[in-house]
Amino acid sequence: MSDLKDTLLRFTKGVSKTSGEILKSTKLSLALASEEDKLKQLYMEIGKKVHEIYQYGGTLGKFFDEKYAEIQQTETAIFELKNQMNMIKGVKSCTKCGASIERTAEFCPKCGYRLDTAAGSSHAERQYISADERLYTPAPEQPPATEQPSKPPEINIVICRNCQAKNEPGSKFCLTCGRMI
Repeated sequence: MSDLKDTLLRFTKGVSKTSGEILKSTKLSLALASEEDKLKQLYMEIGKKVHEIYQYGGTLGKFFDEKYAEIQQTETAIFELKNQMNMIKGVKSCTKCGASIERTAEFCPKCGYRLDTAAGSSHAERQYISADERLYTPAPEQPPATEQPSKPPEINIVICRNCQAKNEPGSKFCLTCGRMI
């Protein structure tokens, strides 16, 4: 009986020691991951600052010039791939918030940004309609409604109170007039 007791006592001490080591190991792993995240954040902050310097016409030498050129090529490739994916999906991306929206939309339903409707217009030519403009711009006059039987709205389609255009479910802004829905 005493052999069984000694065996159990050694077993519990071993389990206790092992679980303590596992706990220490887990704590160290979490601390290590936290420090690695801090390091990544520092790298990102440095990279962002370097990007800003180049964005405004600065330079930091040949190595950084080459790396910045690689970044620009990569950004261009990402932009082109996203456009190809959007073409396949039949959507386009908002240039302000990145939301996927219908190709025919003139305004982003998520942020209200006026989208590029002409193929050649530049980013600087695009404009954002402020909330004040959306709220206080008078609605265009509508012709008097003719007596027609009204159709129930389509399920999950949001109808604009201003222009009665159909919008995607969950839209905050009208795709056609840009007003808040």
